[in-house]
Amino acid sequence: MDITNQFTNKNNEKVKIQLDLKASASEEETLSDHYVFLRSLGRGNFAEVKLAYHLHTEVQVAVKVLQNGTKNDFSIKTEIDIYKTLDHPYIIKLFHIINTKEYIYMVLEHAARGDLVSYIGRVGLLQKEQAQHFFTQLVCAVHYCHENGIVHRDIKLDNILLDDKGNIKLCEFGLVTQVTSGQGTNGFCGTLEYSAPELFSGKEYDAKAADIWSMGVVLYTMVTASFSFKVNTYSYMKEEMLDPKYHLPYTLSQNTTNIIVQLFTVKPEQRSKIFDIRQHQWLTTKEEFGKITPSFEALLNNLNPSIVVALGRMGYHPRTLVLLYVRRNSITSWPHT
Repeated sequence: MDITNQFTNKNNEKVKIQLDLKASASEEETLSDHYVFLRSLGRGNFAEVKLAYHLHTEVQVAVKVLQNGTKNDFSIKTEIDIYKTLDHPYIIKLFHIINTKEYIYMVLEHAARGDLVSYIGRVGLLQKEQAQHFFTQLVCAVHYCHENGIVHRDIKLDNILLDDKGNIKLCEFGLVTQVTSGQGTNGFCGTLEYSAPELFSGKEYDAKAADIWSMGVVLYTMVTASFSFKVNTYSYMKEEMLDPKYHLPYTLSQNTTNIIVQLFTVKPEQRSKIFDIRQHQWLTTKEEFGKITPSFEALLNNLNPSIVVALGRMGYHPRTLVLLYVRRNSITSWPHT
C-alpha cells in the first residue's frame, strides 16, 4: 500500500483551542504567565501536543501535555531526564517543565513543518538530494545519541520533524534506554513496521543495532514512498522477520541500494554500526558532520544581561535562552561546548 494513501488523514487536526486546565488557581497562573495555547498539534495514547506562544520571547513552542499520577510516570521522568542531557542541532530541545497536580507540561522546541510521514504523504517519494539531506542529519542525531549511551528505540518517520528551514529534528524519547558498551536489552519495544528481526526472538539483543534497522525502514520509505515490510500484526511481522524480503526498485542508485542493504543486515552482530553508516559514501553532505558553530559563551554574550537574569529567576537555563536567541536571529546551528 502506498504511504501517501496510508497517511492522508494523519495530523489533520487544526482546531483552535482555549487554555483549559484543571489545576489550582496558582498553577493556572504559572502557565498563563508564560504561555498562551493556540491549537492542538496532535494527540497520542498518553499525551496531547499543543502549539503555544511564549509571551516573554515571542517564540512558538510545542507543549506536550501528560497526565500526572499514572503508570507512565516512570517513563515520563526518564524521557524528561534524557531530554535534559541532549544538546544537538537535529534533536528537539526541551525548554521548560511545568509540573502541576494533574498534568506535566513539557515545553519543547516547535518544528513548524510537521513530521516526515505527513511530508512524504503530501509529496510522495523524495528525490535523492533531499533524502540524503534528511538522512545525513538523522545519522548525525543517532550518532550523537549512541556515542552518549542513549538508544532511541522508536526511530520512525512520525518521530522525525522538520523545522522551518527544512532541517530534521528527532523527537519522542519516551521509549529511550541508556546502555553501556556490550549491554543487551530485553523485550519488544518500538513500532511494528520499523522493528528489527531480533526483537521477535525473545532473546537479549543489541538495542543500538535495532535503531540501525529502524533507520533502514526510514530511508527505504523516503526513497520509495512505501514501507519495506507491509504487515500490520505482531504475529505476521514475526513470521516475516524469520526471512525478511523487500523489493529494491531498479531506479535507485547503486550507493542508495548499498546503504539500504547494510542497514537491513539480518544478523545484528554483522549490521553496520552508526559510525560505519556515517562513513558511507552515499552521505555526501559532509558539511553536516563538520559544521562549525558559534560557542555557547559567544552567543550568551549577545543577550541582554538583565533579560538573562530575569528569565533565569523564572527557572530558564542559560542554554535555553541561547537557543531562543538562535531561533529569533535565524542562526541555523546550535552551539556545542
